[in-house]
Amino acid sequence: MPLSADHFKSAMRRWGSGVSILTTRREGGIMGITVSSFCSVSLAPPMILVCIDKKARSHQLIERHRAFAINVLKTGQERLSELAAGHAGEQGNWLEGVPYRKAETGAPILNECLAWFDCMLQAIHDGGDHTIFVARVEAAGHSEGRPLLYYEGDYHRLAEPRPRHHGGSRPGRERKP
Repeated sequence: MPLSADHFKSAMRRWGSGVSILTTRREGGIMGITVSSFCSVSLAPPMILVCIDKKARSHQLIERHRAFAINVLKTGQERLSELAAGHAGEQGNWLEGVPYRKAETGAPILNECLAWFDCMLQAIHDGGDHTIFVARVEAAGHSEGRPLLYYEGDYHRLAEPRPRHHGGSRPGRERKP
């Protein structure tokens, strides 16, 4: 018996992932789409891949402009994720009024994100109802903060890290003079 889409989706919800937004240019502004299928492909040259639903409004823009940015969100940016997911209506993922800048490719890079990757499209592959876009990273950057995570259909935050021990010794061991 073939695996149903609902059963597959239910199992995939158990995979926790970071939240990122792919941004590209559109006439009169920028467009964003929330993506969870994003990962590194190569270090030399630096490359990433992202999977986009073929029915998504930004799909054709990625192919047309061939440049896009991946913006990794940090805690507190849930509203930005919801906008890019189109939860604010047809034009929600236009990201009107969201501050951004440009780097090497001219793709819009959202301000205040945890990390960003400015990308130039290199290859397009069929992935069923999605397209796999492979891109070379032309520029990247990051800031301080904690990542925004998505698991079981909701946003989550990492627990605060345990304090690190300094001074070269491990807990439970004495240092010799």
